[in-house]
Amino acid sequence: MTPFSALKRRAFLAGGASGAALVAGTARAQDTPAANADGGFTYEIRRSPEEWRAQLSEDEYSILRDGRTEPNWTSSYAKENNPGTYHCVGCDLPVYRSEHWQELPIGFVFFTHAIPNAVLTGIDTTDYNGALPEPLELIEIHCRRCGSHFGHVIVFDGATPLHCINGTALSLQSA
Repeated sequence: MTPFSALKRRAFLAGGASGAALVAGTARAQDTPAANADGGFTYEIRRSPEEWRAQLSEDEYSILRDGRTEPNWTSSYAKENNPGTYHCVGCDLPVYRSEHWQELPIGFVFFTHAIPNAVLTGIDTTDYNGALPEPLELIEIHCRRCGSHFGHVIVFDGATPLHCINGTALSLQSA
């Protein structure tokens, strides 16, 4: 994946960033992991970077652990939806159901919502080295069990928020 491909998706996501800010307030307390003594979060599954690298492919590590974005149209999940449940590649937690998959002709995987208590959201304030015209605050989506990065919440023209997910972060278990 090139930095340019990540920026194309980030620019796409920027269009929905203003509406996504409204979604941030909808997270329920039960969707967040327990806070530890220093105020950070403690995930149920914790691994060292070396352990994650041994488990994940280079692309999976880049997306799940470094928060990168796959190029559009690279995931078969963006093109077709088969019955089943999508699981986190990092920890196998069921996170999305196929009946909530949403087809959009732009090459990314979309869901209307996650399985209850499966994901966490937070503000992504990543500095993209000045490549975007203004700083963005996107709503980032993570696995609630292992903290793996999935994608972002976006809103198109005031429509229902959608989860724009990296297909690389998911594995489909057929129904």
